[in-house]
Amino acid sequence: MLILMSASIRAGEPTGDSKRDALVAFVSKLQLSRGTLSQSDFEAIRAAQYTETQLADISLAIALTIFTNTFNRINDTTVDFPPVK
Repeated sequence: MLILMSASIRAGEPTGDSKRDALVAFVSKLQLSRGTLSQSDFEAIRAAQYTETQLADISLAIALTIFTNTFNRINDTTVDFPPVK
């Protein structure tokens, strides 16, 4: 089940959970726009019952991932875990 859900999320397909789908749409738009979102994007994620604190946490998680990836590329870090399938 989890593998099928992950594949749906990566493909941008509905997962059957409207709150999760709103999160996927928000994160995708945040990534594609490099952080510049419209008021309607924020209204949509808030309508899915995400709080301001959760939106800050989501943004911080994305920023940490970008920082970590950049750091590892610069330092040519050896990957010591299996790839995601």
